Amino acid sequence: MRKIRILFSVVILVAAQTVSFAQKEIKTANTGPAETGLNFTCTSTSDDSIQLKAIISVKHDEGAKLLANASVKFSFKENENVIRIGEAKTDFDGAAILKIPAHNTFARNEAQLINFKASYEGTTKFAAAESEFALKPARLVVSFYTEDSVRYVKVTATQINADGSDTPLGPADVTVSVPKMFSMLKLASIKLDSTGTGNAEFPKDIIGDSTGNLTVIASIDENDTYGNIQGKANVKWGLRKHLISPDRPSRELWTPIAPLWMIITLIIMLAGVWGHYIYAIVQLIMIKKSSIPKKTKIKKEEVVV
Repeated sequence: MRKIRILFSVVILVAAQTVSFAQKEIKTANTGPAETGLNFTCTSTSDDSIQLKAIISVKHDEGAKLLANASVKFSFKENENVIRIGEAKTDFDGAAILKIPAHNTFARNEAQLINFKASYEGTTKFAAAESEFALKPARLVVSFYTEDSVRYVKVTATQINADGSDTPLGPADVTVSVPKMFSMLKLASIKLDSTGTGNAEFPKDIIGDSTGNLTVIASIDENDTYGNIQGKANVKWGLRKHLISPDRPSRELWTPIAPLWMIITLIIMLAGVWGHYIYAIVQLIMIKKSSIPKKTKIKKEEVVV
């Protein structure tokens, strides 16, 4: 029985050493640069420019992490040639952004698309990555009007041709929204007609800033021909934010001055807590006094001789 135990221990020891050696070989084989990914998007903006945006991420066992301070080169393809446009470095969100004019002389393919390219050359620690994005420059113009006391938002879409002229974009779906703190609040969906125009009724219950100003954004996302298009405009159609009067401030949960019921409740709770502390201290003092033995006085008897 003892020999069997010794043999079993030897087998386990040999197996553990084999697994450890295999793990070391795998770790040695994976000492090369970390795998990276490049997400490349192009957006035609309302200021007659095209925004080239590349986001670099590094793949880890625990998940992808964004790579900061990485140099990204942007270019466009002309036949088989790659012509460089510019270069930008990624920020702490892993994004490198470069803006170019929408009216440009970049070469286009047979479908009138400009083929852009973003590339990261990599380092000894991170592998190289590249991606391409093709689009035809376009523009979204947002305007507002009132008809029969009803407010409307109007969107006009045009495409920019190679000769610099503008023609209607044609039928497309446009999303109209306003920025919130961490996302976008959708207001309406507009279907553009053959002339590239469409409208929708503007809601009456949207909260703006202290004066009622709103930034309205119209967007077309991931279109096969035009890529991403975004147009925005400001309008004073929002509800004003609640303001606190400096001379007679209101008492609400979200105001600097708390409601009276909250102040009274807090005072009662604090009084109860400190009352318990004082009661406990008094009891400790009384216990300490009661533990001290009292001195007895012996009366002297008068002795009569």
